[in-house]
Amino acid sequence: MNIQKKLSQLAEIDGFAGAAVLTPNGRVLLKCEPTDINIELISALANNVLRTAEKASRDMGFGRSHFTFMHTEKELILARCLNEGKNPLGPEPGKCHIHLILLVDNPNSFGIAKLEISKIIESLAEHFRTPDVESNASRHHDDRVKKENAMKPKNLKEIKESLDNENIDSAFDNLLT
Repeated sequence: MNIQKKLSQLAEIDGFAGAAVLTPNGRVLLKCEPTDINIELISALANNVLRTAEKASRDMGFGRSHFTFMHTEKELILARCLNEGKNPLGPEPGKCHIHLILLVDNPNSFGIAKLEISKIIESLAEHFRTPDVESNASRHHDDRVKKENAMKPKNLKEIKESLDNENIDSAFDNLLT
């Protein structure tokens, strides 16, 4: 099933008013807006609430928060985070980090909306995982660091031996030529 159809499954919730998938920074990746509401603006604002709740829950010592909601006079606004990595601000190689915002105008649908938002965000993860590919430059850098570390003295005896007068004189001679 394609990603738009997966997101559109949320429209089966009684009172569905819109939904959007966002990056952790609030950029809309995918949306479903059957009404005339500005889902992009509402999602960006709801995303800020989710990020604030995530930070607050960590600051309180409770760990990461994955879900928050607002019950307003007109809408229920549910916000769900799926972060397979450890970075709270963005994606990691091979991991998915997305936010899903769901708007529902029937408060009696809260329970099913909470269940469905979790199910749908999990099904969308495979489409938004960051590639787990190292660049050649990164691999080359890692290989060079490993070689340099292998050449470094590993204990005090090796350091003392590398600092004998003959080695020091040779190093200075090489600098002068």
